[in-house]
Amino acid sequence: MADKILFVDDEPAVLDGYRRMLHREFEVDTAVGGERGLMLIHDCGPYCVVISDMRMPGMNGAEFLSQVRQKTPETVRMLLTGYTDINAAIEAVNEGNIFRFLTKPCMKETLVEAIHIGLDQHRSITSEKQLAVKAQIIEESTSITADICQWDNFEGPTGLPGPTQARKHLVPLFGVDTLSYAVLIKLSMLQTVEQRYGEEAAGDYLNNAAQFLVQALRPDDKLYHWDRDVLMAVVRRNISPGAMRMEIDRLTLASRGQVMNVNGKSVMVACPIDFDLLPVSQFSTLEDMLAVFNAKPIGKI
Repeated sequence: MADKILFVDDEPAVLDGYRRMLHREFEVDTAVGGERGLMLIHDCGPYCVVISDMRMPGMNGAEFLSQVRQKTPETVRMLLTGYTDINAAIEAVNEGNIFRFLTKPCMKETLVEAIHIGLDQHRSITSEKQLAVKAQIIEESTSITADICQWDNFEGPTGLPGPTQARKHLVPLFGVDTLSYAVLIKLSMLQTVEQRYGEEAAGDYLNNAAQFLVQALRPDDKLYHWDRDVLMAVVRRNISPGAMRMEIDRLTLASRGQVMNVNGKSVMVACPIDFDLLPVSQFSTLEDMLAVFNAKPIGKI
């Protein structure tokens, strides 16, 4: 399938601008409004990346992207908006499972970079699903491989690639890349949120945390859904482990409180994020690195 991109807006002139701006670099289709966008997805899809304006009459961007998720869950969805109200942002995340927000006006360089990142994410998702299908036919394997296959077959709300893709990315780096760090991020309140507010709220909490990290990390950083309440980031920095720890601490500090939609009401929930990190070059295998992580205060993963 070609790397097709779909833009949806209620203003034809805006869509013509996107087409003229990007036609040399991408295969771009456009649709005026959400209804036409859904028709185009049905007739010409699936699309790798769908980018929608938020404010549209009839069906807004959040509602449209929510339906895109149902019809083609592997499509990477992005929202273009100049509307910064927190309730609109909550709706967009909860209803559309948005991969990335882009603020208007959006410069060409920013838009092109976001599309490339979205295409990379789409390739990771589709590759992960193919690996999960292959894993289902394996009758016997080692216990660690069995655990990875089981999790990869789980379709979590984050849309992030799972541990098989993390392993694939990490293996060539062990013992070689002195600049890469593996960062284990544990969402320690996930079970509590589920018990107190229900499964849907827990899914929102998990999705919000993943979305925040996707936007906060650098474009070339990789983020994986390692286990139900554990994410793994693989980052490359020419800094010491201490400086790396300070950077991640500042990053996660901003997400230790979330506004969530609970029974139709916006509720502020304290959601601490625990993390630990290790230099990849210190290990020769993934199992060795995981054994060290398991011995640390972050706990068994």
